[in-house]
Amino acid sequence: GAYRHKKVGFFMKTFSQYAKEEPLSPSFFELHGSLNLSPRLSLSVGKRRFTWGKGYAFNPVGYVNAEKDPENPDLALAGKTSVYINYNRSFTSDYVQNFSLGAILLPPEAEINEKFEDADKIGAAFKLYFLLKNIDIDFMTVLKKDEPRRVGLDFSTNLKESLEIHAEFSHANNETKYYIVDDFISQHKKDSESYLLGLRYLNRFNTTLIAEYYHNEAGLSKNEFTSYANYLHNSLESNNSEMIRLSKQNMSTVFRSKTLMQNYLYLKLTQPEPFSWLYSTMSIFTIFNLEDSSFLLSPQLSYKPYTNYEVLLWPILFIGENNTEYGSKQFENKIDIWMRFHF
Repeated sequence: GAYRHKKVGFFMKTFSQYAKEEPLSPSFFELHGSLNLSPRLSLSVGKRRFTWGKGYAFNPVGYVNAEKDPENPDLALAGKTSVYINYNRSFTSDYVQNFSLGAILLPPEAEINEKFEDADKIGAAFKLYFLLKNIDIDFMTVLKKDEPRRVGLDFSTNLKESLEIHAEFSHANNETKYYIVDDFISQHKKDSESYLLGLRYLNRFNTTLIAEYYHNEAGLSKNEFTSYANYLHNSLESNNSEMIRLSKQNMSTVFRSKTLMQNYLYLKLTQPEPFSWLYSTMSIFTIFNLEDSSFLLSPQLSYKPYTNYEVLLWPILFIGENNTEYGSKQFENKIDIWMRFHF
């Protein structure tokens, strides 16, 4: 829902999910109010989704974004509780056409059974944007207590009408890296970088290609992932309920990233109305792990027979050796069938 009257606005996006044998769980993805303090200055308060970064499947500089799933980058995600103020100004200069400065205050999520958190744990993030000639450029940073200070930049531009390139770079001070040594979690802190290089190309047949390379220095190497996989296997084989509980907890907290390792390649081809099939879109994408040569492969077929209706057939194949990231999944293949209605 959205409402705007003069300088005041309100936006709401709800989400409810039902699973068999579980109660209905309604929640808000976004719920915020906005106020235009002047033609150039706006203020927003509430739960809001941010989309920092230029990447499609990965966002090294997405410091305030909801964590993206590279297997489904377009999936709607919940926002963050925040206070957001943004100043924007346009110019008639031949070099700088637009400039904006955004500041975000991020209150910490309260601990379980607590209504409030300490004020000194409020985080802050800042983004400086320029439209320089035909190049979009952002500089950003985030500051949070007990977390590494991160600074980053990104850019995107069209080299020609059908070809766009983009990139992101992030530096983290004193970032913690976790890994397994002798079936125990170890950690060490060091400065690290992550970056993304990508392009989007549209040919004369209306086929879109998205290609991205992602590097994360704080990710696991091939040997470190093997140690992690052995740790999970050994905890299961032990039949020790406490060890199994602890390893499951570590999977969902310390090692919960969708991209645990250091180097990935993402490729996606999309073709609307293939073979003259009206109201359909066919695509195929892969995420290739350059560290251990495992990958996933997913063809997709979308059909929209009526306005606001969509049927989606979405199989995913995981390919790789047993000790690789995609080869060691709990299942070899899966298939989703979605029916969506927008109103």
